[in-house]
Amino acid sequence: MMSAAASIAQLDRFLAAYGEDIVLTREDDDNNIIATVTCRARPDRTKADDAPSGIKRSGFNLILSPTPLLAAGWPDGDPANIVPRENEGDKIALDGSERRQTVVWVGAKKINNQVVRIDLRISG
Repeated sequence: MMSAAASIAQLDRFLAAYGEDIVLTREDDDNNIIATVTCRARPDRTKADDAPSGIKRSGFNLILSPTPLLAAGWPDGDPANIVPRENEGDKIALDGSERRQTVVWVGAKKINNQVVRIDLRISG
C-alpha cells in the first residue's frame, strides 16, 4: 500500500500536469467571502445519470489535493478543517470565472487518518 505522502505527491504531479486552477471560497451567511484559496483541480462535467436524487443534473466533479489547502491554511488554519463542506457556503469558481458554484457533495480519501485526496461535486 502506498504511503499518504507518496499518494499526495502522485496526485500533486497529476494535477500539475492535467488540472486547472480553480478558486475555492467559503462564504458566511451574508455571502461575504471569509476564506479563499486558489489551487489545481481536475474538473469533469457530470453526466445526468451521475447526479444523486435532488441534485441539479449539471455541474462538475472535481479532484483536489490537500497540499494547497494545507499550505494556505484553508479555511481557518486548522488542518483538521481542510475538507470543504457540502451546501454550507463553500463554492468553487472555474476557468477564471467570477461565477461560483456550490459544493454539493464531498468525499475525502484518507490513508492512516491523513487526507490524501478530496473528491467533490459542484452545482449551480
